[in-house]
Amino acid sequence: MIKVLGIKIIDRIKEAGLTQEILSHYSSLITTRLGFHEVTDNVCSREAYLIIHLKDDHAGSGKLIRELEPLGGIVIREMNFSGSEKQEPESEGDGIIEILGMLVARQPEVILSVQKLLTAYGCYIRTRLGVNEIFFGEPAGLIILELTGDNGQRKLLLKDLGRLEGVHVRKMIF
Repeated sequence: MIKVLGIKIIDRIKEAGLTQEILSHYSSLITTRLGFHEVTDNVCSREAYLIIHLKDDHAGSGKLIRELEPLGGIVIREMNFSGSEKQEPESEGDGIIEILGMLVARQPEVILSVQKLLTAYGCYIRTRLGVNEIFFGEPAGLIILELTGDNGQRKLLLKDLGRLEGVHVRKMIF
């Protein structure tokens, strides 16, 4: 199984230290980590987001989540890729931050189709992270997207990705 955690830190100045302490304790489970918050010349947001790709260790990831859950000031979401079957990404409402996870078969025609879609919808993708992965013994790419902009266009992207063979899509909203 492939597990991706999304963590929203509501007040990173107060909560990031405790969150970081727990994540450091479980660093051997974390294969990839992406953190971001809004920064401009005038603003440094107190709200932050972490996207964490975990090793296939069900017991360890369960312990990590159980230690994070009681922390005040954070929200946790999960994406699980556990089978070769297609499934509709869960919709958790209209939030501010929408994260898509895609597991993409390493087949040239699939990769080209995904790339064409991501290019076509590029104005709605704020952040993109790609990681190599093995899924059921086959090479795959795990792509994480932070979406922005028009909600209708984001829904169309999700629908278009869902039509592709060899692509498994999951979603989390904060």
